[in-house]
Amino acid sequence: MARIGIDFGTSYSTVSYVNPQTQEAVPIKFHGKEKIPTMLYFPEDGSAPFVGEKAYAMYDHCMNAETSDQIDLILGGIVTGLKRNMSRDGRVAIPGGRALTYAEAISVFLKYIKSYAEKNCFEGENITDVCITYPVAFDETPFKKEILEEAARLSGFSVVRLLKEPVAAAMGYSGNRKIRNQGILIYDFGGGTFDVAFVKFDHNGEYLVLPPMGISDCGGENIDIALYEAWDKIVHNTYGRHISEYDNEVFQPVLKMDCMKEKEKMSSFGIFQSHMLFLPGGVVRLNPLTESQWDDIVSPWVEKTVMLTQQMITRVEAEEANGFSINKVILIGGSSRFPQVTEKLRQICPVEPVPVQDVDVAVANGAAIYVNADNVQPHVCYCCYDGRELRTDQQFCIRCGRPNLRYNYCFDDL
Repeated sequence: MARIGIDFGTSYSTVSYVNPQTQEAVPIKFHGKEKIPTMLYFPEDGSAPFVGEKAYAMYDHCMNAETSDQIDLILGGIVTGLKRNMSRDGRVAIPGGRALTYAEAISVFLKYIKSYAEKNCFEGENITDVCITYPVAFDETPFKKEILEEAARLSGFSVVRLLKEPVAAAMGYSGNRKIRNQGILIYDFGGGTFDVAFVKFDHNGEYLVLPPMGISDCGGENIDIALYEAWDKIVHNTYGRHISEYDNEVFQPVLKMDCMKEKEKMSSFGIFQSHMLFLPGGVVRLNPLTESQWDDIVSPWVEKTVMLTQQMITRVEAEEANGFSINKVILIGGSSRFPQVTEKLRQICPVEPVPVQDVDVAVANGAAIYVNADNVQPHVCYCCYDGRELRTDQQFCIRCGRPNLRYNYCFDDL
């Protein structure tokens, strides 16, 4: 029975499975890359849609197009924002006057992932079970979770499980590590959302999770837009035009390619360089942003995450009498690489924040571990309150009558 975990992301998605030989969660590489762009492209002629890198490459075609009509034709077939723009009544417009529901559009993406994984990881075996992660903010808009589940079933998965991203991150981080008697704060700053969670590991290596907290519409894509707006102002002041040839419109190839790549370069290497923008009607050269300009772009979004993290820290401190304390702070998600993140977290966290090695795939790894959890035999654990021996599949402690938190962890409503 083949199973996979999917971190369905705003800009990129990652997919993992549990290797049957090693019993370790490992990411699936799509054409050599651990991340696949969460993008689709529907050709004008109605032929099969492009998925992932092939869809992303259509922005290059826009740069090489000779006329505005050709650019508009290409852009009309590109679909992004599936996670961010998801709605129950909305539709995804595609060429030919057609429209798909969000569940139908997402299912195109998931079908590709399913087919690729079956061929490259499971020797053609049908993948029946999937765990798809979601940001905490989706709990406030449950229809988005319903759309994800519907899309997965349309894609051919017979068993669909959903799991909060920070909870999956905790499972992915712990993985095969033996973590005992530690409290871990998880800071997950992704492409479109932010989540923060606290996980308490006991002396048996089992753990419980405080209710996670999150912010929708706060991630790397917001920083892309802020960078675009800063560049657009510079272009207008210097060249007397805007990046787009149309008023009040964002030129998507610059936003999705130039801005995103510049952001990733800055977050990983902190390099300020001049930049050439290939625009409709000409090429413009931009001088390197100053450190102050870049900080103005990034810091407002980082501050939002830090404020919520402070609330979680306060919540943990209030549980000190129950043995809760923060022994480690780990950083998950591509946007957590910004130097501003580490700098500001150092001011509020009791310990030094640590970027995890598998920052981009920890959530998918956790989803893969979760979807395979029922293959694990029950084992001995201990009541958190009075130390009585029990099994992980027991619902209550016989002595004190309190819920077995390890048992509760197995449910999707965590």
